[in-house]
Amino acid sequence: MNPITEKSTHRNTSAIVIIEATFNANGMHTPEFKEYSRRSNANGEAQGGVVLGKYQITDNLAEGELPHLLLVIEYPDSESARNAFSNAEYLSILPLRKVAFKQVKIYTTNSLLA
Repeated sequence: MNPITEKSTHRNTSAIVIIEATFNANGMHTPEFKEYSRRSNANGEAQGGVVLGKYQITDNLAEGELPHLLLVIEYPDSESARNAFSNAEYLSILPLRKVAFKQVKIYTTNSLLA
């Protein structure tokens, strides 16, 4: 198979997850955040997740609340992505997440590019 086709096929089967998060006051500096981050990263990697980007939000050019953090993660497929955020390990660290974050939104996406 030609490398261009292989790359296109990979794009069509992979799943991109976007995480938008807002910290609680001082949440980024808590031991709970450090533990949540360590375990969440290991869990995502175990499901085949690869972080494509991790961004601190500095400005909102439209309206609405300003989140603090944006992550873009690629998983091999949508089942792996869903499992990363619904398996027993992830569910067990939700109490840590609640200490660190005021709000976390986890989006799955479909490409709009042909």
